[in-house]
Amino acid sequence: MSEITAIQFTQDQTRTLTGVSVETVRHWRKAIPYLSSKTGKAARFTFADLLGLAVTHELVNSFGVHIATLSAGVDSLFRLLAASGPASLDGAIVFITATEATLYEAGVEDIGQAPTKPALVIPLAPLMARIQRHMLPVMPVSSQTVLPFPPEAVRSRA
Repeated sequence: MSEITAIQFTQDQTRTLTGVSVETVRHWRKAIPYLSSKTGKAARFTFADLLGLAVTHELVNSFGVHIATLSAGVDSLFRLLAASGPASLDGAIVFITATEATLYEAGVEDIGQAPTKPALVIPLAPLMARIQRHMLPVMPVSSQTVLPFPPEAVRSRA
């Protein structure tokens, strides 16, 4: 029996789904050890990698963090996400310090052991929803009402 493999995304798909530019991904590959293995035109990314890139993009854009200052913490984030199943990430919250990342699968009210060091907190649900919306766009609702009887083919005798 063959083993089921996870869906992998190309670089172009990754950039489209996460909103991270080509130059940014290239720079992050140099700064984050986990991403350094994903080189070349044939590089492939998992859903966890997409989520890690989205979190990193959020850190840089929302907080103005330089990636070099959180390199170890972001590397830890990618490794943590890769080890976690996608189902456990839904609704989770990630704490990122300068040296490590911690994942909390419960809601904010259930966090009992928050990091003792200064940390940036990123909820994963909005990022996952944004990626999923790009992957599975919502189909428009049909304005036509449902017919009470099925349509029938009509043939002419010409």
